[in-house]
Amino acid sequence: MADEQEFQRQLRRLGVAKGVRHLKPAPPPDPPRQPSFHQSESQPGSAPPLLALLPGAQMVDTAVGQTLILDNVYPLHHRHGRDALASLLHHQPASLAPLTGDGRFQDLDFRRFLFLDTETTGLAGAATLAFMVGAAYFEGDALVVRQYFVPDLGDEAAMLTLLEGLLADKAGLITFNGRTFDVPLLDNRYLMNRLFSQIRQMPHLDLLPPARRLWRARLGSVALSALEPPLLGVRRTQEDVPGWLIPGLYHDYLRTGDGRDLVRVFYHNQIDLLSMVTLAARVVRLFSQPQADDDVVDLYSLGRWQASLGQATVAEQCLRWAAQGDLPLDLFHQNLAQLGWLLKRHGRHAEAVPLWQQIAATSFDDVSAHIELAKYYEWQEKEFGQAIYWTEQALKLAQSWHTPGPAALIRGELEHRLARLQGKQSAAD
Repeated sequence: MADEQEFQRQLRRLGVAKGVRHLKPAPPPDPPRQPSFHQSESQPGSAPPLLALLPGAQMVDTAVGQTLILDNVYPLHHRHGRDALASLLHHQPASLAPLTGDGRFQDLDFRRFLFLDTETTGLAGAATLAFMVGAAYFEGDALVVRQYFVPDLGDEAAMLTLLEGLLADKAGLITFNGRTFDVPLLDNRYLMNRLFSQIRQMPHLDLLPPARRLWRARLGSVALSALEPPLLGVRRTQEDVPGWLIPGLYHDYLRTGDGRDLVRVFYHNQIDLLSMVTLAARVVRLFSQPQADDDVVDLYSLGRWQASLGQATVAEQCLRWAAQGDLPLDLFHQNLAQLGWLLKRHGRHAEAVPLWQQIAATSFDDVSAHIELAKYYEWQEKEFGQAIYWTEQALKLAQSWHTPGPAALIRGELEHRLARLQGKQSAAD
């Protein structure tokens, strides 16, 4: 609370006593200011009120203040990038139960989920609040994108109250990084305003962890804006604004009452929500219904993830599909190693041998596959000659390395293994 009081004192020093509700319209700039990165050149005259800048927006009064609400309605056949919004409804949340670890997903329907995205006054701290909350949900044959905006710092409780009314009608949440940011932030703001919320208890699909699992190997960055062009086919217009700039734009609005720059924040938030809908469809489809013609790097990533979840059968299929594609050499090795590990874990050592042989034949800086082959021939087949051969091949490779520390350690282990195997072979002879 002390942090929040200090925030209020700072605003008052800037000339903001009670927010913007009673401010006079901003006077025309004199001399004309240069257009900023996020705003076209100012027009003569006073800045129009925010309601006039957002067609269809309305100010809703509650017992604890006001909230500006803007609804945009999209038919289900609307295409956001490459995909229609309806694509998510072709799948069931039950298929994500292994991913989320939440058994409640078995009985849910995506029509009852709420997509949630916040725009905040900062990234952390007790004084950080969500001045805009975007919420998208399916209703009939449409997707409704509803945006709640706090026009005055004293109106936060009104926004939270209206949002909770919407949450109460939904069965689950879908966010992007919401588990670590949006939901804890909102839950804290409910607490600070002495309001009750069920938001932390709701079934929750956070799309960021699956995005990391599925697309980091291929795309690198998995920020939502980075996923949009290559994965979703979405390209934002010049109306957009960088996320790092958004807190400052809201502070400018509180200080001046000029909401023209905030129109771009509404656009940014709206596109985030639409992209979350189509990204969720991509995650569910790839996780539950992978296909042989999916991107080979994605198949490798998916197979590795499924293996970690104990889904051996589907993991093996995805890894075999990936092995048949044109993977970069490092991922080719990792894919074969993952598949070999999966087969070995289930007692199918002989099936893993050709995989280890492929890795060993094309590796120059790793002897893991050589060692697996030596172990197999020593313990499974009792063919000590073959075990010695693969150990010697590994030792020869390690001796060519120019990294003294690690190479010396590996060479020592291999020399010890070789001596032990030679002793075994002598005893067998």
